[in-house]
Amino acid sequence: MAGVTDGGDRVLHAAVEVARDVLGDRLEAAFAIGSLAHGGFAPLVSDVDLALVLDRVDAGTASSIATVRDRTIARSPSDLAERLSIFWSDPRGVRDGPGEHDRLPAIDRLDLLDSGVLLFGTDSREPAHRPTAAELVREGAEFACEKFDDAYLARLRRADLLVREGPRPVTKAVLFPIRFLYTLATGRIGRNDDAAAWYADHGAHPALAREATRWRTAGIDDGSAAAELLRQHLVGVHVEFFRRYAAEMADGGLPQLVETLRMRERALAPADPAA
Repeated sequence: MAGVTDGGDRVLHAAVEVARDVLGDRLEAAFAIGSLAHGGFAPLVSDVDLALVLDRVDAGTASSIATVRDRTIARSPSDLAERLSIFWSDPRGVRDGPGEHDRLPAIDRLDLLDSGVLLFGTDSREPAHRPTAAELVREGAEFACEKFDDAYLARLRRADLLVREGPRPVTKAVLFPIRFLYTLATGRIGRNDDAAAWYADHGAHPALAREATRWRTAGIDDGSAAAELLRQHLVGVHVEFFRRYAAEMADGGLPQLVETLRMRERALAPADPAA
């Protein structure tokens, strides 16, 4: 399995064993997804992504999955275990799109279909209807409107605080919008290294993308320089994202998303010298 570290491998297999205990016969399959499956795993910052396929999903499934995660962390306590992120669906949701009680966004479903590595059970992913580029972009806009709230935007201006918190929050703050921009431009999953390399050639703040890629694997060796680079470029990357996604949502006839994205842009743009 490309990119699996010993620690990430242990967390995944511990989680699968716990899932088998908690879910019993309901568990049909378990897959490694994300960077542990397709490569690019960075032990300093990456999530440990697991997708579980159940025979059925209902209103109580989220609680069962939370139990799986809690017991995995208790069984294998570590920083990597704390980064365990579990997605779930039934076979129909994997192939055709998730239902009300699933947790399998379009970008993670596509990753599961194209790159997921079977760890347990039966592989019944195909034949599948893959998410379209338009679905990936729309869900990216929806995610940003929910996650990039006032508190998040305020943190973008606290470069010193972000750096003190370490490379994980820093690189997520930098690479989330860059990954979304990559998906908008290419229609593909915004994997960190691919998205950063693309943005270094096409984006307005390439120096930040290049450094974020280095920070993911090497850590932040010069906190003062990192904070200064963030002060110069982090807000601008987000303004660029909000502007391009608002235009795309306008073309797609989604006025509520457009207004939210433009509101976020207005909150940041006055402080962006590149805007």
